Amino acid sequence: MRVTFVHTPNRAFVDTQLFGIHLMPVWAYSLAAHVATLPDVEMTLVDDRFDRLDATPAADVFCLSGLNQDHDALVAAHRALKARFPSARFLLGGPICWSYHTAGRIDALAMFDHVVVGDGEEALPALLRAIRDGASASPVIVVPERFPLGRARPMHQGLLAATMHRYYGAVLEVSRGCPFLCEFCDIRVLPDNNRAHVKDPALVVAELDALYDLGARQVLFACDNFIGDVRWAERLCDAIIDWQVRTGKSVSGYTWLTVNLARHPALMQKLRRAGFDLLFIGVESFNRSSLLETAKVQNSAVHLVEALQAIQSRGFVIVPGLIFGFDTDPDDVTDLTLQGILDSGLIAGDPSLLTALPGTPLYQRMQRTGRLRDTKLGLGGFKYQTNIRYLKPAGRVRAEFLDFVRRLNDGACQVARLERFYDLVASEHFVPRRAAGYVDLGRLVGMIFANLRATRLLLRRIGRLVRSPSRVVQLGRALALTARRTSPDRPLWPYFQLWLINWSNTLIKYASLTDADFDVASVREEFSVGDLVPDRYEEEHEEQIPTPKIRAQRRVTASALRSFGRVAAAR
Repeated sequence: MRVTFVHTPNRAFVDTQLFGIHLMPVWAYSLAAHVATLPDVEMTLVDDRFDRLDATPAADVFCLSGLNQDHDALVAAHRALKARFPSARFLLGGPICWSYHTAGRIDALAMFDHVVVGDGEEALPALLRAIRDGASASPVIVVPERFPLGRARPMHQGLLAATMHRYYGAVLEVSRGCPFLCEFCDIRVLPDNNRAHVKDPALVVAELDALYDLGARQVLFACDNFIGDVRWAERLCDAIIDWQVRTGKSVSGYTWLTVNLARHPALMQKLRRAGFDLLFIGVESFNRSSLLETAKVQNSAVHLVEALQAIQSRGFVIVPGLIFGFDTDPDDVTDLTLQGILDSGLIAGDPSLLTALPGTPLYQRMQRTGRLRDTKLGLGGFKYQTNIRYLKPAGRVRAEFLDFVRRLNDGACQVARLERFYDLVASEHFVPRRAAGYVDLGRLVGMIFANLRATRLLLRRIGRLVRSPSRVVQLGRALALTARRTSPDRPLWPYFQLWLINWSNTLIKYASLTDADFDVASVREEFSVGDLVPDRYEEEHEEQIPTPKIRAQRRVTASALRSFGRVAAAR
């Protein structure tokens, strides 16, 4: 049986979100390892960021995967390949399947022969076996339980050896699940996913060693929350540090986790020693009411700015998630967010608009209060389209977002962010990095110049920076600031590189953004703030999470919204 994994992401998203570089499709290598348990299977990987679909060799089965934003790319790839290989079978998996299934829109994927909803490590080999044996298989296969990561196999070495050189570093999945209950997050609604499911640290280190030998020096440790199980996170860091000592090898890491890391100073020390460099943290908002509105309790339970400062003082760079469009966002939300960024010394990050992901309590709340819109369920490329009817007027939502990105891109603001970050890493808590850093400018530039599309994007970045005399002046200030404050024990140039890349990226994304790029809407005239919380919101739920825990989350959300509603109604 010839099986081809096809990776076809949304190109606009890749170009703008990932700086024009490409990360490896970890899903393909991971699933290939489990498919390899079947006899007589020949596997290949086609990534349309490098490979032409019209040159794809024949296969018996094509396996695709993606996110909601990849829908059009997945459909186009299916159409192109089906025209060339009409007798082949086409399988689709990944988050898009769960999302569309939960939203009742699975028919939008009906062009595929089989759609797998849920984890594929065991489902895919079983489906391929059925196809090979001529047995019948359902068009929609729902996997009711999470795959136990304790049974995970190392990524397929043959595919890795043949293709990994094309990508920036490596991606290594280490855990799934998160114990928190943010109302807008779809991690919690996956079966048994409101807790950490972790890989054995010994397996992670073995994979890390193999990836290093294949040339990886930057590794994205993929997960839902790296510190969802704090004790496991410490054990993994200990194992990585031991591997470094034993082998003399080291990598720079990037991962996703939550702001309560600030409560674990020993773990922060270990993460730095293990090579972790960048941390994505969902900051979401510096307005406490907005955090409580969606039960982001881990952020509201700490002094958010102080926690972010404590983490970055160790030498980490936090990449914050920032969201606009909460019901309780104040009128000065732009000022509040910019001040929070400056006080926290955040030199990276990207704003987005609140979206109701299918299956989440936020989606249910919006649906039951008549605030859902029929859209493609999220953001795509430069078109800012969301499926929520916002409480604020749509024009105000657009104006606040545009005002924020305009002021964020101002050179003086950018340099102020950088200077504040340098103040933080001057702390006695600073832990020097062991390797080049997750953002390796030399490697980035080399990969960019090997790709015509990425090269054009780089030239656009440079053009955006230098076309404004005021930006050139501020860039000179940043260079002088870095040269003055860098030292052998506090090398700042890697941070300067990351700051500059991030600034150029936001310039590319937002400098030409206008009202016409948005597709957002506000609540209808008859909507009342008294209707923010639907009837029985606190009692009714269908999630596989202990009832007391869910009710606690919904009480927090309902209390914040009702309090806001009373104040708004009294105005």
